Amino acid sequence: MMHIKLVHLLSMVAIFVQFAMVASSDPTGGTVFSEESCRQSGVLVFYRIKLVTSWSKKLFPKHYPEFRPPPHWSMTFGQTHNDSFRLFQLEHPASVPVATFAETGQVAALDETLAQQQDVLFDEFRLPKIRKGKGESEATFFADGAHTSVSFMTKIVPSPDWFIGLDSFNLCSRGRWLEKVTIPLHPLDAGTSSGLTFTSPKWPTNPRGLVQRITARYPLHFASSFFYPEIKHLPPIAHVTFTKIKEYDNHNNVHKKAKKLKYKQRTKLLKKLNQQSASGDPVLLNSVGDETPSDKDCRVSAWSGWSPCSKTCGLGKRNRTRSVLQIQRLGGLECPPLVETQWCGSARQCSVIDSYFRW
Repeated sequence: MMHIKLVHLLSMVAIFVQFAMVASSDPTGGTVFSEESCRQSGVLVFYRIKLVTSWSKKLFPKHYPEFRPPPHWSMTFGQTHNDSFRLFQLEHPASVPVATFAETGQVAALDETLAQQQDVLFDEFRLPKIRKGKGESEATFFADGAHTSVSFMTKIVPSPDWFIGLDSFNLCSRGRWLEKVTIPLHPLDAGTSSGLTFTSPKWPTNPRGLVQRITARYPLHFASSFFYPEIKHLPPIAHVTFTKIKEYDNHNNVHKKAKKLKYKQRTKLLKKLNQQSASGDPVLLNSVGDETPSDKDCRVSAWSGWSPCSKTCGLGKRNRTRSVLQIQRLGGLECPPLVETQWCGSARQCSVIDSYFRW
């Protein structure tokens, strides 16, 4: 009897698996369990990031810095990117720009390094400084189907080289864009300074260590500001929340809709929404399959180069054109569109320093 029930159960499981496989392969259903359903090209997703810090004397009484300087947080520096980029990694050495930011809060070195990696980055965001140990800050950013991961860093001030951050968090989960998610954050050690307390002098670690999560027992030293051997886990020192605001596709007027979203900390959108390669030779469009082009069809030239962006700050447009080489004759195919438009520029406020824009 038990054997019969087991066989029946296995049969039901097999039927369910087969059904799931059929559902996932249905080209019309667009099942949400498909790993690629939120990685389709031409989709632009607008997110809000909100950082809430909870560094207080009640939660972290040991060595709590009362003054010179009082506890606060640097600006937050982050970006959306593809799977090949890592801002930092636990158990790996920090890059020199990351180490500089963790030690000083200065972002110039990171800016210069990331400007050379625009092929893997999509959007950049910066949250304002939080002037106290407890506070909040927010900004907005774009992601798309090819750039679904988000990373960021915020320096703990004062500290030798401690920071909070997120490494390559994927906003695409089980084939869908996350609507809202909150993640607890714990202090991290960049591994470049050997100070144990918030106000320690910066003694370079030689050789350089690895990026590590600071815990109630790491560093294992009674002088460490986060050393609380009487508890098992440190409470989170901050939380970050990602909220999806809007999802656009090729058929939406992204420019007008993005202007209506009044989030002042918007950052640059460097990549185009609808990327198409330009052919170097004259092209014939509107032909079907492998049909031989007719001498009656309209023929057009290759695309021109892109015009300058219509805005130096703000989300603008740029165009490219092509001309008619041969007009349509009776019975031939019509001419394709002669003008193409792309989104360009940034929704960042115009008051930001010019060095921010790196085209």
